Amino acid sequence: MTTLKLFQIRDTEKLQSFSEIYFSCSGLPIPDEYLFNQQNRVFGIYRNNEIIGGFILGKGTEYRTLEVFAGDNERRNLYEGLDQKLMPTEICCFWIKREYRTKTLANLYVWLCMAYALKRYGTPYFLFGTCSRSLAKLYSSTPKSILIHTDHIRHKDTFIFWAKRSTCISGVLEIIRFKLNRVFKISSLNLWVNTNLSFR
Repeated sequence: MTTLKLFQIRDTEKLQSFSEIYFSCSGLPIPDEYLFNQQNRVFGIYRNNEIIGGFILGKGTEYRTLEVFAGDNERRNLYEGLDQKLMPTEICCFWIKREYRTKTLANLYVWLCMAYALKRYGTPYFLFGTCSRSLAKLYSSTPKSILIHTDHIRHKDTFIFWAKRSTCISGVLEIIRFKLNRVFKISSLNLWVNTNLSFR
């Protein structure tokens, strides 16, 4: 029987494995001082004994999201614009194995795990970013994700968002609905193409 579970990763070897998988997915390394920071929580989603996705909830005065996805001058302005009294939680290093991205139940579970972790461990506001245009489009599919900055870093477009924890579950559900609609459209298109080609 297939089971999906969310775990907080504390074991050094598993943390290193998480970092390696994330790097292979994104091309972005996770510095050891961030990966092993006691303030940060690293989560993995497992299917039986196989990790199929994960993310980090980061806390502190320095945000990896801003360090990676904003240029020097813009980064300074973004830090100044953040209300440090609110101590926003950042979601970073989010990934799902490619073969599970179109599997409805696994995909739904991974996104809901992230919403649950934010509800339980996050602060009232959270920060997140990406250098993936497709992921940025997903984040933008709900008005609850507010795009606060775009940039072009290391030959990639980058996007930084801001949102409220109180809306994270409804926002994630909107993202999932948008993603599933897109998947079903692609599946329908592929079926149409294959059917039409079969008649030639």
